[in-house]
Amino acid sequence: MRTFLVTLSGVAALIAGLALAQAPAAFRPRPIGNLKQVMRSVPFPNSNVIFDVQTKKPADDAAWKAVENSAMAIAETANLITLPGRLREDGKPVPVGNADWIKFSNALIPAAQACLKAAQAKNADAVGDCTNDLSDSCSNCHDVYRDKPQPAAVAAPKPAAAPKQGKKQ
Repeated sequence: MRTFLVTLSGVAALIAGLALAQAPAAFRPRPIGNLKQVMRSVPFPNSNVIFDVQTKKPADDAAWKAVENSAMAIAETANLITLPGRLREDGKPVPVGNADWIKFSNALIPAAQACLKAAQAKNADAVGDCTNDLSDSCSNCHDVYRDKPQPAAVAAPKPAAAPKQGKKQ
């Protein structure tokens, strides 16, 4: 009986070890594109879909679904632009450690959620209303981070030229 329990314990330990050895590594998201690439590929075209509702109401369910999808993409942009390790176009890191960057990024979420809710209700007037908050959430960040040179991105001053040494006479 004792031999059976020892064998059974050994088999159980072996099975547990095999299960742990085959467990997939934890997924760790990492940025692929730089900030400008992300901004031009996700929020920029998707915000245009939402803003276009102000001038042309979606004609059918598929068009309304496109507005919903665009609102969701903008909400998810907050996650993309706060991912540690993302770089700006100039190779400097995105300031994900700055409280105002996080505040501005997170402001996209409720603005986009309001647009999503309006699109789900197929309410063009409500989509038009949500664009104010969406536009504000973008411009608040752009006023600080896009439209003004960033200290880390400003070129260092050139060192003063060394005085020329004259010829010895």
